[in-house]
Amino acid sequence: MPRKSIREMNYFERLHYSLSTKMFHVILNFSIILSLVAVAFGFYLYSNATREQYIDKAKSLANNVGLALDKENIRDYVSKTKEIYAGLRQDVKENVNSSAYLESFTSLIDENYNDIIDKLKEYCIANDAGNIIVGYEIDGNFIFIFDVNKEGLANRPGYTQIMNEEEKNIFDSIVDNMPVILNESRNSYSCIGSGNIEDDGEVIGNIITYFSLNEVASLSRHFLLQYFLVLLIVTIIVNILIVRKMKKTVVQPILDLNNAAREYISDSDYTKMHFSDLKIKSGDEIESLALIMADMEKQISKHVANIIQITGEKEKIGAELNVASQIQEGMLPNIFPAFPDHMEFEIFASMYTAKEVGGDFYDFFLIDDDHLAIVIADVSGKGVPAALFMMASKIVINNLSTIGINDPGLILQEVNNRIVKNNPVEMFVTVWLGILEISTGKLKAANAGHEYPCVCMNDNKYEMIKDRHGLVIGGFENLKYHTYEMQLKPGDSFFVYTDGVPEATNNKNELFGNERLLNALNDNPNYSVVELLDHVKQRIDEFVGEAPRFDDITMLALRYFGKETNELTLKADIENIPTATAFVDKKLEALNCPEKVQRQIAVAIDELFSNIAKYAYEEEGGDITIKVDTENEHLVAISFIDKGKPFNPLENKEPDINLNAEERGVGGLGVYLVKKTMDEVKYEYADNKNILTIKKGF
Repeated sequence: MPRKSIREMNYFERLHYSLSTKMFHVILNFSIILSLVAVAFGFYLYSNATREQYIDKAKSLANNVGLALDKENIRDYVSKTKEIYAGLRQDVKENVNSSAYLESFTSLIDENYNDIIDKLKEYCIANDAGNIIVGYEIDGNFIFIFDVNKEGLANRPGYTQIMNEEEKNIFDSIVDNMPVILNESRNSYSCIGSGNIEDDGEVIGNIITYFSLNEVASLSRHFLLQYFLVLLIVTIIVNILIVRKMKKTVVQPILDLNNAAREYISDSDYTKMHFSDLKIKSGDEIESLALIMADMEKQISKHVANIIQITGEKEKIGAELNVASQIQEGMLPNIFPAFPDHMEFEIFASMYTAKEVGGDFYDFFLIDDDHLAIVIADVSGKGVPAALFMMASKIVINNLSTIGINDPGLILQEVNNRIVKNNPVEMFVTVWLGILEISTGKLKAANAGHEYPCVCMNDNKYEMIKDRHGLVIGGFENLKYHTYEMQLKPGDSFFVYTDGVPEATNNKNELFGNERLLNALNDNPNYSVVELLDHVKQRIDEFVGEAPRFDDITMLALRYFGKETNELTLKADIENIPTATAFVDKKLEALNCPEKVQRQIAVAIDELFSNIAKYAYEEEGGDITIKVDTENEHLVAISFIDKGKPFNPLENKEPDINLNAEERGVGGLGVYLVKKTMDEVKYEYADNKNILTIKKGF
């Protein structure tokens, strides 16, 4: 397998791994294997036929020689041989290759012996035999009486072949008229046949014919080599022809499909046909594939055209939804501070839609100079239908709240009746409606199936007010809704929201829930309303993480300061420092006080308020009253009044700022900084009250 992608290969690498090359290699290897099998099988048949030919030839020659020889002469020579052998001493018999042994049989040679030699020589020449041997087995050894080749006498009479067990088995096989092929040495082969000389059924001698097969083997090897070379050349030529044919009928159509696919990918014109223009007429699966690809191309082109059309429509819808979202945002109050002329309260709201447009909404507006209407609502469903229903509900609530009813329950009752009469899609909306009497802090509210409000009052902690719920708006006609009241004091605040807050879900399908909401609110109850909503949203985002958001998140918070006054009384707790600072900042902003001076006064408030909160009271605690007086438009006096134990911080010795912190000791530095940054600082104890006043001009 190649290590590179085909896109990373050069031309030669692509050629090496091409389908044509692979096909050529497969066919060539298969052909070579087939050729080798054919050569091996042919050679086997040829060798077997040659073997059978020479075996028959050896047997036939032995039989012919046996018939041609005179039986009496042979019997006579065999008898003489036996007599000579029997008369030899044992030591001579044991050395058959000695001259004494061989000389003992010389007496066999006579004129008749030479005639037989000549006759056997003629048979050798006529039959192209290597040797014709006539002999007899005595004591397990074969004694040659006649041994003739094409040249004449090959071995003298009496030549004895001492046979081991293997040779004896071969000899017995030959004598039993079963010729054998012997591999005498490497590349040296022979065929040996036999025949018996019989007289009246008695075997009087053995004839052995010997044929050398070396020349035949050499010719066979040359034939095999030539046959293989010719077959290899023919195989390569046939392979080339087959591969060319396969390339034309298989590879080239596949290449055409490949090129068409590459052009299809690179061509940006989706209407141009690439596969349809191919002229593949192979009549097989490749042509079928080409037709399928052409049909697929047409279908894809249709789908692309549809997608382009749908995308255009979606973009148009998206643009329209964007405009709708802007219109929806424009319908809600989104300029803060919303009522800069009213110092009695601060209000802030935010909405995060799950889709382009949402079904949640909030609203707040002045019914008259002393009444503020606050609305938060959640329409059933999402998207455009919910947004349209939301806008209709908002308009109806706004209109009915400004006609002087001033009773949230009655307003919701009339709103419900009007929406039920014009609600063919049977949608509904949950609503919390409150009307704040600005001058007194009295809050009237009614709840139509909405979430419970959270209120932070005297104990400086947000709690959930489980008010009485009515049914949702849009469900049934002539429903009644309960109006209840709360008395807000300066510094109190409340927080209302939609169900997207407690029902925010993380990846574990866990809900944010009311408990986490209250914990987020109480992380710092003295946050400004803007900081409070930002903090709650941050806690929701941390909880949800990467999980998708399915519901709108809408929140509204209001902090009540009361009618405009120059005094604010707070619990002596350092957590109320932000509230005190915000109260003074509003007064300073009304005087157009420079930002630098505001920061210096904020530092002084922080230091003096924290000192009173920590040291003025015992464990039971107490209050701090902050009074802001403006002697003229460029001078402000701020007094800190408490009923704690008498204590004048100005009597303390001023710290030596030239010493390090360890040498200087703890305390005194804060008051010292206040004295240095303020124009005047004075203390008095009157009516059982500590009164510390700072003045700053600008």
